[in-house]
This record gives sequence, C-alpha cells and structure tokens, in this order.
Amino acid sequence: MPTAKIDEQLSLLCQRASEIKLCMVVSSDGLVIAHHGNVSEPDLFGAYFLELNVVCEKILTELKYDSIEEIYIRSKSGAVTLLPIFDKGFLACLSSADINAGKIQILTWKYVNRISEYLVD
Repeated sequence: MPTAKIDEQLSLLCQRASEIKLCMVVSSDGLVIAHHGNVSEPDLFGAYFLELNVVCEKILTELKYDSIEEIYIRSKSGAVTLLPIFDKGFLACLSSADINAGKIQILTWKYVNRISEYLVD
C-alpha cells in the first residue's frame, strides 16, 4: 500500500481548506494508515474515530436505515467529519468551526475517491 501517496493526498486536502486542522485515513479495523496535521496520539484518535463509526452504524441498524455515508459532528470550537472509503476504511477530518459544512463535504468526498485508489485489499 503506497502510504506516501495517501500522505500526499491528505496534505493536499489540508491545503485546500485552511480550516482543516487534521485528517487521517483509518482502516476498517481502526489502524491509522496515514495522517496529516498535528495530533499527539494518532492511534488513539484512530480508535476514537472507529468507535464513533461503530456507534453510528449500530444506531442506523436499529433504525433499519442503510449504511453510513457520512458522519458530521459540529461543536462551538470545531467539527469532525467521517466518510467511509468504500469497505476499506474511512477518512476522518477535524476542522475549525468556521468551515462551511457543504465545503467540507464536497472536499472530503473528492479526496475519498482519490485515496480509495491507493487502498488495495
């Protein structure tokens, strides 16, 4: 798996929007494949994002809804966006509260498609 190419895509994503402070690709089993931005413990955050994904999937299953397409959580000080990369993992982004929800959605979907090319089974 060419992690250098994934790192490059994550760097480009952060450059596209200064409000994005951290982004990472996490495998479907919670391992951090690559990340860009300052985070003291990337593996811990990868585990947090995996747990968030698991909890949301359980909620959707109980409601008999389809699988997750996007998780977006906003607080007064920032936002978390999680998007699945097909069945290969997910892209997680932490951004400031100043970012427009539509902008982060469009950017992250674009980079999910780019990154998915580098995630091989």
